[in-house]
Amino acid sequence: MDYLSAREGRHPYKRQAAAERPSIFVFSMDMVAPDLYRQPSPFLEQMRMPNWQALAAESICFDNAFANSPLCGPSRAAMYTGRYPYIVINEERAHTGYELQVRPDDAIYPEYLKAGGYLTAHVGKSHIGVQKFADAFGEACSPWNRWAPPIWDDPEYHQYLRGMGVGKFRFSREIQGVKPDRRTPGNHYGGWLEQEDGKPFPIEATYPHYLVQRALAFLDSMLMRRRDEPLYLHVDLFAPHQPFLIPAGFEQREAELRASVELPDGYLRWLREGDGAFGPQPKVYRTYRRNWGLYQEETARDYLIAHILQMEVIDRALGTFIGGLRERGLYDEAMMVLTADHGEMNLEQGLIDKGVYGHPKIARVPLLWKLPENRRGGETILSPVSLLDLAPTFCEAAGMTPIARLDGESLYRRLDAPNAERARPFLWEAGWHIAPNPAIAIHRYLGPGDHYRYVYNLCSETDELYDLDAADAVNLINDPTYDAVRRDMLARLRDELSSDARWKCYWQAFTIDTYGEIPIESGDQQMFVPDH
Repeated sequence: MDYLSAREGRHPYKRQAAAERPSIFVFSMDMVAPDLYRQPSPFLEQMRMPNWQALAAESICFDNAFANSPLCGPSRAAMYTGRYPYIVINEERAHTGYELQVRPDDAIYPEYLKAGGYLTAHVGKSHIGVQKFADAFGEACSPWNRWAPPIWDDPEYHQYLRGMGVGKFRFSREIQGVKPDRRTPGNHYGGWLEQEDGKPFPIEATYPHYLVQRALAFLDSMLMRRRDEPLYLHVDLFAPHQPFLIPAGFEQREAELRASVELPDGYLRWLREGDGAFGPQPKVYRTYRRNWGLYQEETARDYLIAHILQMEVIDRALGTFIGGLRERGLYDEAMMVLTADHGEMNLEQGLIDKGVYGHPKIARVPLLWKLPENRRGGETILSPVSLLDLAPTFCEAAGMTPIARLDGESLYRRLDAPNAERARPFLWEAGWHIAPNPAIAIHRYLGPGDHYRYVYNLCSETDELYDLDAADAVNLINDPTYDAVRRDMLARLRDELSSDARWKCYWQAFTIDTYGEIPIESGDQQMFVPDH
């Protein structure tokens, strides 16, 4: 047995001598709407994403992959640790006393890879603190621990622009919501770029492309000191999260999209019928609609077009990254993962961005898993997986078995039994964003045609139930047709909450709210008697 910290004897692990130990490359994004990569979608036929499509043809696609939180920091904490996060809020809106960063005495999976002999590097966003990234990637790592990209104060990015002969950027056209009075200017969502002198702002100067070039520079540095070690490199974009930054060269694409792309039916229905158009919903949905302020169709159309174009900008960056791996002879024998930290509403029901509510569009994430030599490329696996599963997957690939509890399951299990039931269902948790809404969700998957998501909202009279195989995510909680499904999922959630001490924060309220519907143990719930 070995330890990540041998002096203190912390974080023990075991090695497996016969592991494959491929180089691992991760390309992750921030907040990707499912209808921009997953069917059914009204947009995919109009989008141009050849590099994403080529990677998908060489990868296993997990069609039902989910985050474990709808927010950047908590979701990334789950992904990196392989454990349910104690972080439930992003740093920029946190009340004093909330956990905002992964604790220094925790371990993230790149630390295990590094201990196992991998050369490790990371470029881009962190949002879980910088200490663990220094531990995993070394002092040359410079992850930015903020929700928004440092495009205005990153001196290395500015040096990169100067080297290209590109000046400071400004918006030639902006996208802006309005306040709840529907008149006063509100949130800024980015737009179309130009240089301050009016010259075009090239795609190579955008921040995603800068991060990819920086990642390839790190890669070259790793190769200079490499002997025969496998490599781990993670490029973590902020995009397509707004503010959208659309460079020059997309004028024709914009015109084509404006001629072919329609606003979502759910958005238009909200404009016609208001907040009551979608059946029972917790109040938090209305709060978010008023915050985003996309009451005007023209603004909503600008948002949608810019969103699609931002994805196409990312696709070019992905192509550059994969091309760089190929040029260095690293791609074919490597493992590669493409994913995101959470989803995006993309105007559905009058909502954009994400929020602390249970709608499946903000819970879904893309997940492409390219194995060495592109084994089983093009396969699609329907059984649900989560970002918790990445840590045990990468550790297994590296021949490392952490002794500590991991809440995820290795994706390798899906290779032999793609539809096998999970040993434990994974949970999803929301906390505080622009409003507090403590909520917890669970899935039931009994095969295609029987995949449901139940969301328990502690501070609302309304819970949520979704058929995840349906084209439209409509809350079915009050539909008597699904009463048996609802009761079954209440029992499943009860079992999870009662079997793990970490979920005691939900247990008492849950048993009160569901009293009379599901069996519960008798006795005092005030916890006067200590656990044994």
